[in-house]
Amino acid sequence: MPETKEWTLMFFFASDNALAPGIVSQLKSIKQAGFHKDVNVIARFDPRVENTQAHTFDVNIVDKIKSTKEWKIGFSTEDFSKVGDSSVPSLVTDKLWEEPENTDLIRKSLGELGPKYRPEKPSDFEEHGKSRNGDRPQEPRPQVALAKLLKFCRKKYPARHYMLFLLGHGLIVGNDMFLFDEHADHSSLSLSGLGDLLSEFKGKLPKDQHFEVVSFHSCSMSALEVAYELKDTANYMLASQGPAFVGSWPYRQILMRVFHDLVNGEKNLEVTLTSIFQECLDNSRDFQLAGYSFDLCLCDLKKVKKMRVSLSKLAAALSDGLKNPATQEKILLAHWDAQSYWQESYTDLRDLCIRLTERCTDLPDEGAAIREACQYVTDRLDEAVIKSAFAGPAYQYSHGLSVFYPWSMPENAKFWPTEYRNYKLNKEAKEDSWESFLTNYFDRTRRFPRGAEIVPKAMEAKEQAPTIPKLDDDLLETLGRRGFSLDAQLAIVKGDPEDRTDSPISIKGGPEDPTGGDSSGPSIKNYPPFTRGLPPAEKRKGKSASRGSYS
Repeated sequence: MPETKEWTLMFFFASDNALAPGIVSQLKSIKQAGFHKDVNVIARFDPRVENTQAHTFDVNIVDKIKSTKEWKIGFSTEDFSKVGDSSVPSLVTDKLWEEPENTDLIRKSLGELGPKYRPEKPSDFEEHGKSRNGDRPQEPRPQVALAKLLKFCRKKYPARHYMLFLLGHGLIVGNDMFLFDEHADHSSLSLSGLGDLLSEFKGKLPKDQHFEVVSFHSCSMSALEVAYELKDTANYMLASQGPAFVGSWPYRQILMRVFHDLVNGEKNLEVTLTSIFQECLDNSRDFQLAGYSFDLCLCDLKKVKKMRVSLSKLAAALSDGLKNPATQEKILLAHWDAQSYWQESYTDLRDLCIRLTERCTDLPDEGAAIREACQYVTDRLDEAVIKSAFAGPAYQYSHGLSVFYPWSMPENAKFWPTEYRNYKLNKEAKEDSWESFLTNYFDRTRRFPRGAEIVPKAMEAKEQAPTIPKLDDDLLETLGRRGFSLDAQLAIVKGDPEDRTDSPISIKGGPEDPTGGDSSGPSIKNYPPFTRGLPPAEKRKGKSASRGSYS
């Protein structure tokens, strides 16, 4: 049985995409942190180039064997004093080789220390099946690859405490980009799938072993939906609501912090995590020199459970408020004011409550209920969010956790409402879920189609009503309802800079722009995807439109 260490730090680099070149630098940063013999540091790296195998590293395994010390935090030029030695350590001896000859070569180079070199075999970790057309090895989909890493570390590198770092494309709520893999048959991992994986990992740990932290070095992952889905897995979550960039997390300093606190006997994990939080924030401040803002949140997942009840109270109060035109307008304006992320898809929950409270001050009935619900939400946020901060003006109203709150109904039929409705945050609410509020919000705030607006006015003014459409107009109208959808418009999104972990260049079928550029996407306006009146089933109560000659 492998020896149980104090810590196992697991790094999953989902880089079979445009992020791959920058990951090598991240691996070298981990390598340069040094080592502690009571800490396992395991990393998986999947390159982008097709037919290039994924690599698994036991970081500084050879240095641990060579050293007579229990720890060596960081490397210096003194460690490479011989002529010809490089002060830049290589990763090649850290790789867990499948080929026996390479393992023997490393063992031989260690001389009398060679028998101590007994690396774990990654055979059960990598997948070597055939692709669907049988012409190349099939890469495991992100869900399978991550599951294998977690199982590999649990069995081969047991520890009393585990920390997981996930680096890759983010946007797991309402998007199919999380841990994007260009060459897998299923290219991304869903939120429910992630929750299942981490729950299984947690459930199979012995009682004296603990899954402490899940860290998302990915864009727009610090969401209430994510935190609630993972509430029974890790104890803490570190993530951003806005964009994250390769290089924005200083892995060398993160590992050195863990080593230092272990050497110094620090028992309070929140002290270590707060230090890691601050180092990530400080490192990201300089990204403002390139014009990028940043935010970060450290969340206590054990205290997220109460958030469902508070969000249900807010959903109920807002749904009631939508029935009153004056209150509906205040809700729209508060949504407009609040801090948002990723093409207006997500909204900071605390900032939304702040704006709702201020906007609804002069509303006696529905406004009082909304203000009370907002206070309940912010009280629960105070308990769950340990630390939240920002660097740069773009995300200055960030407070830690966002919620899915787009302006119009998503056109992705796979996601809305089926997948979103089955998130634990909505499924466990039963009534007054956030999903039920959003459905109500999309319906009641959507503008009528143009035909429904102009025909009654023309008839009232005794003007000539528009001509009855021809057959081809009817057919084009039907086609337009399908074509002017979010999915269709995302197919023409321009590429963002390649090192941005939410870059839409990884969308299948989308073009790649190696020079980067501004992203363009669908309008956030809540317009209907048709022009000539509402179908009977879609007429809103009390707001039925006269269809006139546009029937």
